[in-house]
Amino acid sequence: MNSSRLTHPPIMNTHKQIQQIATLDDRLATVDTYIPVCKFKDINHLERRQQQRAISQDMIRIAIAYGQKRFDHGAIVYTLSDRLLKHSPYAKFTDALRGLQVICLQSLNTYQILTTYWNFETKRRVRN
Repeated sequence: MNSSRLTHPPIMNTHKQIQQIATLDDRLATVDTYIPVCKFKDINHLERRQQQRAISQDMIRIAIAYGQKRFDHGAIVYTLSDRLLKHSPYAKFTDALRGLQVICLQSLNTYQILTTYWNFETKRRVRN
């Protein structure tokens, strides 16, 4: 073995770090159950969009717990912004989470998620 070569532990990627914080976040535990809406013509829509857009389940839960809630055409839209993330456990991931939007319907204690995407107008808007 070459002794001049230093070995460093692998650097954790953003998704893994967010996942670790999310497991300890009590506020995410209060997010009620959420399920993907499976439309007859496109049963894997949400999964496919999450994969295409690199959005994890934890990121969706963070958007619902910390995002700004607004109503739009019968749906609920949660949006993450710098201001909302500033005092959260995810503040150091603001650049990675800024602009995440989750579109869902709410019935009693269940969020039925229609889709999720990045709002690039919000993503470009960096605030201090």
